This record gives sequence, C-alpha cells and structure tokens, in this order.
Amino acid sequence: MSSPTSSDSLFDEILDAPDRDGYPDCERVLSYRDDDEPEFLEAIDRHATRRVALARRGIWHGNLAQVAPATGSPGPPLDAIFAQRWHTARPILLRGAFDPSTARAQVDQRGQMGADLRQSGSLRRFLKAQESALKPRFSIHPQHEGLVDAERDIEQVRILWSQDPSDRDALRIKDLWARASRLSTFKGDRSLRMRLSFGKDRVDDASRDLKRHRLVTRLAEALLPESKLIHENPAIGQLLDRLCDGPTFLTQHIAYWNSPQGGALFHHDAFDEESRGGQRGVVYSQFSGQTAWLALSVEDLARRVREFAEYLAEGEMPWVRSQLFGRSEQFEKFQKKCQRFKPLMRELAKPGCGSLGRLVNRGPEFTTFLADCGHAYILGPGDVLLLPNHGLDRTALHSVFCAGEETGYALSMAVRDAGSPGNDES
Repeated sequence: MSSPTSSDSLFDEILDAPDRDGYPDCERVLSYRDDDEPEFLEAIDRHATRRVALARRGIWHGNLAQVAPATGSPGPPLDAIFAQRWHTARPILLRGAFDPSTARAQVDQRGQMGADLRQSGSLRRFLKAQESALKPRFSIHPQHEGLVDAERDIEQVRILWSQDPSDRDALRIKDLWARASRLSTFKGDRSLRMRLSFGKDRVDDASRDLKRHRLVTRLAEALLPESKLIHENPAIGQLLDRLCDGPTFLTQHIAYWNSPQGGALFHHDAFDEESRGGQRGVVYSQFSGQTAWLALSVEDLARRVREFAEYLAEGEMPWVRSQLFGRSEQFEKFQKKCQRFKPLMRELAKPGCGSLGRLVNRGPEFTTFLADCGHAYILGPGDVLLLPNHGLDRTALHSVFCAGEETGYALSMAVRDAGSPGNDES
C-alpha cells in the first residue's frame, strides 16, 4: 500500500488503493487519529457509519471508522467472490446473517451467565440446571476435573453420553467436556469463554472422530439452544457446503464473552493436516455487543509484514524500529527473514506468530496499518465472519478486540466435513 501524499486526498487514497483488500457489498474500515489533518477528519465525519476505539490488555490500538461499501461498475457475482476468498483463505463477512432477537431470552441469559462463570463451581451449577435438556443421553460426571491451564482455566466438567442409558452394554462415550476460562491474565480484562469439546488438549484437537464431533454439536444445542440459529440457517449452511464442495456441519463450540480490554492476539485455527476431512474453517457469530477484527490469510499477513519492514527501513516510525529491534543487527536479521517468503509464512503460522508476535500484535502502528490495507472488520449482533482454513500454509489469521463499553456474547464453531451418514450418532 503506497504512502499517501496529501492530507486532502488521504481518505480516498486509502480506500481506493489498488492493493487494498475488500469486495463489493462489504463495508470498508479505515483508521484515524484525533490529530489527523482537518480535511481527513471532515471526510471521516461525512462518511463514517460506525466508529470504534481499540484497546486490549492495557495497550492502545487506535480508532477505526466504518464507511459504506464502494460503488462502481458491476463485478463478479458474490458467490464467485466468496469462492475465491475461501480458496485463498481470506475472511468473508456475512452482514445480518441471522436475527439474534428471535433468541432474545437465551441471549439475555448469557449476559448473566458470563458474569457467573468467573466463579469456580458456576459451570457445574449451570450444567446441573440444564439436566432436563441433557437427558436422557447426556449426564454430568460427578468427579472434579483437573485444570489444563492453571492461570486461565476456572473450571472443567466432564460429560458422559450413552446410546441407551437403560442398557449397561450400550455404547458410552466418557470424554466430552465443558470448560470455563479467562481469555487472559490481565487484571482489567474480564473476558471469558466456555468451550465444548472432547478428549485431551493438543492430543485430540485435530481429531477426525466424527461421532464425537457430532456429539459436541448435540451438546451445544442442548446447553446453548441459540446455536440452532446458526446450525439451521439455510443461507449459512448452503454457502458452507458450496465452499467446501460437500456437506458440512458445525462443532467444537466456544461461547465468548468479550469485555472491554479483552479479545485475542493474532492466531489461526489450522492444524498440520490434510484439509479434506479436517477442520475446514471457523464460523464466528455475534449475538450481542460489538467486536473488531483484523483478519487476513497467512499469505497476506506475510506480505503486509514485508511492506511494514520496508517502511521501517525507509526511516518511517523510528520509535517502532527502536523498540522492537534495538540494535541494527537485530533489524537486519528481521529484514533477511522477510526476504524468504515461505519461511516468513511458517513463522507467522507458529503459536503466537513465533518471533513476529511482538510486531503483528503491536498497536496502534501495525493495527492501523492493517486496517488501512482493508483487513479490518466490525461485527455487531447478527453478523457472521467466516474464517477459512486449508492447512498451515493457507489459513486465516485473526486478532480480536472488544469494540464497545459493554461485554458482548458470541459463538465460534468449527466447520467440518460431514462425511457419510453412518458417521452420525444414532
């Protein structure tokens, strides 16, 4: 993205940059500062339909403004655009994909639930309160479960499933679970998540056991019935089936309560596996509140890191170079890393984006740079973001912020190939 040359044309230059990501019918997001040139701020005032301020875990990340989609000559149909974006692991925003007001009672309950889950014992109490919805096949194991992450995990409860509870010899699955966790250890961040899954962390994260994945789906529908607004949404389901070239289903549910100062650092949801039959992507659905996202393919992120490195080499933002790299030889090492594209992508695909985590999670300089390149999205109630995944070399990375003064509620679900009908539970 070339550097703009004059303040009075800055607004149009950012939005019309030829290498800016985006597509028709998708609102555009760009950054601004309170001390920007008056002409630029006036353009923001005229065109902005929504504004958010970004801060996460005590770090300021800048201001974003959302403006209307670009107008112009007709382009390819949206289905073709979505297919191309899915294939290249670029995010797809479905604005107003569902109506959360049709599950208002459940969504209202989730607000209190997010507050309650901060206390150990609350998760088990929530599950016990849902026993009528869980019966007859699901039951709660009485034994206390150990915590995987002692710093962030609050409580984990094992859940059992029986094909026929009245038959001792019937098939039983004993390793389903629900877990409540904090999103960070930052004192000012009250964000939480409740994850539904099975097996052992890391060992079974990439499991292809469709029976257990299907059971997680049924468990989510019993505990979080609002999830059916996504499961049974024909537009979402049919689109996913077309993009994945076959029937899909949603599993591995995570309920999120993103609070001010909360969110997630850059990460992806890929595994070192073949795409077909594995996790094909993630569906994130916003039920209440607002979130702001930086989302782009690992390949695009590698390109943007390269561009940012060039700006630093040209003398732009000298404080960033000094703070991140210190001595000149450290910056030279970073430049050499940027010259080798595949290794650069592999570094970004590591947990926490490897040695580049301090750069890509930095704010506001890198955050606003990505926003002005077209990689920012603001989600409100009813919005869905699709995050494609085709393996470690072709997946969507994303960074999340709470974009408001209140805690929002959302559901994240993994997309899986449905396989043959016999893989469903009876």
